[in-house]
Amino acid sequence: MPRPDPTTAPGRARRRDIEGLRAVAVLAVLLYHLRVPGLGGGFAGVDVFFVISGFLITGILLREIDRTGRVSLGDFWARRARRLLPAALVVVAATFAAGWVVLPTSSRPDLIADVLGSTLYVVNWVLAARSVDYLAEGAGVSPLQHYWSLAVEEQFYLLWPLLVVAGLALAARRRTSPRRPLAALLGLVTVLSLGWSVVATAQTPQTAYLVTPTRLWELGAGALLAFTVPALRRLPAWAAQVAAAAGLTLVLLTVLLIGPSTPWPGSAALLPVAGSALLLAAGTCATPTLVGRLLSVPPMVWVGGLSYGIYLVHWPLLVLVEEQRGPLGPAGLALVGVLTVLLAWLLRLLVEDPVRFSSRLGVRPARSLLAAGTAMAVVTGAAGVAWAARPTLGATTAPGPAALVADPSADVWEPVGLPRRAYDRAGPVQPDPSLARQDVPGYYADGCQVQQGVAVPDPTCVYGDVDSPTRVALWGDSKLGQYASALEAIAQAESWRLELYLKSACSPTVAGATEPECDAFGQEVVRQLLADPPHLVLLGSGGFEAAEREGMVEGARALTDAGIDVVVVDDNAHPDHQAYECAAEHPQDLLACERPPRGIYGRPHLRAVHEATGAPVIDLNPWICPEESTCPAALGGQLVYRQGSHLTDTYARSLTPFLYRELSALGLTEAAPGDIALDDVPRQPSGGTP
Repeated sequence: MPRPDPTTAPGRARRRDIEGLRAVAVLAVLLYHLRVPGLGGGFAGVDVFFVISGFLITGILLREIDRTGRVSLGDFWARRARRLLPAALVVVAATFAAGWVVLPTSSRPDLIADVLGSTLYVVNWVLAARSVDYLAEGAGVSPLQHYWSLAVEEQFYLLWPLLVVAGLALAARRRTSPRRPLAALLGLVTVLSLGWSVVATAQTPQTAYLVTPTRLWELGAGALLAFTVPALRRLPAWAAQVAAAAGLTLVLLTVLLIGPSTPWPGSAALLPVAGSALLLAAGTCATPTLVGRLLSVPPMVWVGGLSYGIYLVHWPLLVLVEEQRGPLGPAGLALVGVLTVLLAWLLRLLVEDPVRFSSRLGVRPARSLLAAGTAMAVVTGAAGVAWAARPTLGATTAPGPAALVADPSADVWEPVGLPRRAYDRAGPVQPDPSLARQDVPGYYADGCQVQQGVAVPDPTCVYGDVDSPTRVALWGDSKLGQYASALEAIAQAESWRLELYLKSACSPTVAGATEPECDAFGQEVVRQLLADPPHLVLLGSGGFEAAEREGMVEGARALTDAGIDVVVVDDNAHPDHQAYECAAEHPQDLLACERPPRGIYGRPHLRAVHEATGAPVIDLNPWICPEESTCPAALGGQLVYRQGSHLTDTYARSLTPFLYRELSALGLTEAAPGDIALDDVPRQPSGGTP
């Protein structure tokens, strides 16, 4: 017997043009990810899918209301589970297994989180949180990041039927047709979502692309169109032809002319959304259109039938192959495309259709929902076991930079004659490389790294002896902030009130920054420090924009002219790779991860401050990269670097006595240098993960 078609309800004519439109959408996404030139807007294929989904799902619900006067939530969710979950979970499980083997071990925490998020259809929120995490800059590409759009759709499938049930109850109370209150409710949600999308895309583009509220309007546009189907069937043939041609033109123009630099979704997404809506509306007309015939040709219908599998398979296949073999050329990318279609066909043949059309599962919604819940529990359980077994941050027991000290009892510590002998040759090291990006100072968890988009310091970011009259301020970016745990320990020992003025990716400057908010932040810091002068200001930065230099000098001079002591903490050497990833890949040959320093980018600016103001400079590089020709990945049993050139908090804490002695030598502490021992190190992690 013939199988029901996914684009229609039982008893209704098949919409082959919708399958063709799905083909256009998935081919746009696939070819965009395969880096085919000229298709910079191919990512907008996802927006086409959203409109189609909103249209079809709402049509199903409305037809059920017309037949029965109600909506069976159990039946609806059971059908969705049979249609979507089997293939999605198979791909998640396969990606989990392959990623565990292929990806660096340092990527495993993110992989586990993405598996859990994808299985539970909340991965868009997981990815959104990661996108604004400054410390996640060094994170690799997730092989499951494309599941964000499936998460948005599933959240819509959960929310929209509930709103429909609420609308039906309202209509029953008022004894009116349910279509009007339902359309009004949906229209309100759609308009609010569109407004939110425009504002959020302008203000927080990193998260706006992924989160559900900025995308609901696209599904809502398709859903609203479903309410107009009875009227659209009476559309004149000429109007349908024009609408179809205009719709296809808008979709193709989006794919061809829009690029990744276009703020998205926002108002720009109106192009593919409007185009998709016009195509769906034209196809509803009784008379087929020329565009509709083109979309309905057998090859397009066949690709459209595989579109779900193609979308699921293509991204993890591409990411994992390139992780294993490096960036692919045109031939390799073409092969990935062919394998994607083949795997999608097998996925439909062996997984999708057998489950979707199973008479045993279809006879009762409870069976489908129970099977779906069980499958999700199995995948979630496997990821949960992996999560529970992962390494965790613990107390520091390895010596770290102390292994470089020739004579710990000396008044002045000098490095050993051959520092490279202290470089670790094999693991284990602290922290485990998979935890490197999480090994950060506690002030991140406290929200005291001022994020992009904010230009005002947080007055609550105070550490050490918070009631002390002796105030010490830290002003800089995360490269100075990496010493926060060490400075907090010193502040406790010296009874200092430690105040943080740290902002992501912003040097301590008042002018010349690439981002205007950095200048605004610096100007506000100087204003506050001059209004209530601290005893000491520590400046530090990893910035390298030449235009910032004069602004840094100007800001520091304003402080020193006011009689405030300023000390410059020199930038540390930058390795030319992600050292923690190398350590994860070569746990028994850590010397393979030595690299020449790429530079000390913040040094010219900081030395300019020193030359202009006389502010002394503290240079800890002899204890971080002692062999100037190469920098180690691990030293004294400790992993040196996390994201980029940032030090792990474990290593930075172990630098506490070195930094303490430098401050003491400048006469800034009560403790004399000889009073500070190598084991004066805070051993416990200073805070949670960001």
